Amino acid sequence: MPHITVPEGLPGIRGPLALRPDIAKPLSGLAEVIMRSENSLTRGERELIGTYVSSLNDCFFCTNAHGGVAQHYLQCDTDFIDR
Repeated sequence: MPHITVPEGLPGIRGPLALRPDIAKPLSGLAEVIMRSENSLTRGERELIGTYVSSLNDCFFCTNAHGGVAQHYLQCDTDFIDR
């Protein structure tokens, strides 16, 4: 059960971010650095972790968004992502 009312039609993290644009920009910047900067993990590995965490959080939108990007970076099929 959500503790805040989020705008209709904004799935995943997009709804809460829309409530606070002043926080959305720096938080999105942090996520960009975490997910896309050079690191010991590849971008595909980080997206795969995002897919798994999103599935544990039962967020259909984020699971599929991260899963699609992971599939692109890892050059794998949907069955691999599902496993």
